[in-house]
Amino acid sequence: MGKIVKKSRNEQHVQFNGLSEKEIHILYSLATVKKLQPGDILIKAGDIDQTIYLILNGKIRIMEVAGRQAKVAVFLHKGDWVGGFGLVTKIQRTASVVAAEPSSIMTVNKKTLDALEEKTQLFFFKRLNALAIQRICQLEEREKKLADKNIKLIKDIYRERTQGITGLQNSEMVRNILKKIPKLPIFVTTLANNLMDGRISSREIAEQIKKDPSLVGIVLKTINSAHYGFQKKISDINHAIVLFGFNELYQLVIAESLRLTMPNIPSFQKLHSHCVNISHISFALSQETRVGKPVQLSTIGLMHDLGRIVILLLKKQNPKLAMFIDSLDQSQIGGLLLKSWNLPDVIWKSIEFQLFPEFVHPTNIPAEILDNTTILYFSHLCYDIYRNKLEHELHTTFLDEYKQLLNLEKYSVVDIAYRLVLPNLNKKINSLPMSLKQLIVKQTK
Repeated sequence: MGKIVKKSRNEQHVQFNGLSEKEIHILYSLATVKKLQPGDILIKAGDIDQTIYLILNGKIRIMEVAGRQAKVAVFLHKGDWVGGFGLVTKIQRTASVVAAEPSSIMTVNKKTLDALEEKTQLFFFKRLNALAIQRICQLEEREKKLADKNIKLIKDIYRERTQGITGLQNSEMVRNILKKIPKLPIFVTTLANNLMDGRISSREIAEQIKKDPSLVGIVLKTINSAHYGFQKKISDINHAIVLFGFNELYQLVIAESLRLTMPNIPSFQKLHSHCVNISHISFALSQETRVGKPVQLSTIGLMHDLGRIVILLLKKQNPKLAMFIDSLDQSQIGGLLLKSWNLPDVIWKSIEFQLFPEFVHPTNIPAEILDNTTILYFSHLCYDIYRNKLEHELHTTFLDEYKQLLNLEKYSVVDIAYRLVLPNLNKKINSLPMSLKQLIVKQTK
């Protein structure tokens, strides 16, 4: 290492075409030529120097370091230069350079360059400029190839997911499974359909509730709970309905109807609680951004995890098929279930596509459900932030594109969660379910 070796006329002319014999001689007299054996390190990642290395003979390999792993990025041969920007500025080396075979390397540092004649210095700077342009072109080409691969990957994922939907729809076994799931009460389906058409009122909801003694009991129990804090006990269902207001009454009816269709065991209760929380966050986010219809988003939030609940139920009933059941797409199962219940297309399609914002551009989602899937996507991001997840842990590949749909380009996910949604939830803190209320209280301490 570091030994000065004699140069050949052939080497000189290959490396320094444009310099005179005298200029080349001066360069060799000032520079150092290192002789490396295979495995010798020329540059170590992390080093800082102002040196450029010219390969006179042999072959070296550039080793990119990611974490603790090193991989060969490229091989360089006779005539190539390494560390082109080192002469201009002090930079930290981002890769290691190792000899791949016996090699002769000329090293030119800043002190050596300053000692050379002006014409020779100009030769070096022109060559460095040409190398910089060449590397920029290489990086642009590499970026284009990566972009093309990403587009193809996204298309492949999208195709696989959409083909999976068709496959499930055509599966007789899946259809038979869905038939065994208890259906929502007819009046709930009617309420949801009327809501989508804008044909529902508090009075109509009240009339439906009065026909079902169990719902009357739930409404009265809820309005008299500590959440609302009324000093006098309310026993008149009509009074209770007025106090609730349209939005909260509708949410309560749908949420309780869904809960009653599922087994009363911890795993299902946990999922139901999650759905109720996402429902409230979706409602708040829709209100604040004025994107989508808040009550519609509340309904979708309540039902978005039905597929996961179905999968849990199926595994409980068919433990021997657990591996197959785990392979089913919960969003697609949920969408098919709601479709079989004759719920509006906008509900079950939104749930079917709910995970797509995690891996596809907004243009890949049907326009009629894009607002809904976007709000549901951000509702989950906010919920994860409240649960102390960091932004880099979230699915944010196309985050900026979805922010544009909500006119929130200048907001981070944390900003959306704390500056936009949290104040809205705080305004109605006493009417929130206990699990969400406790989570919100933690954020305000």
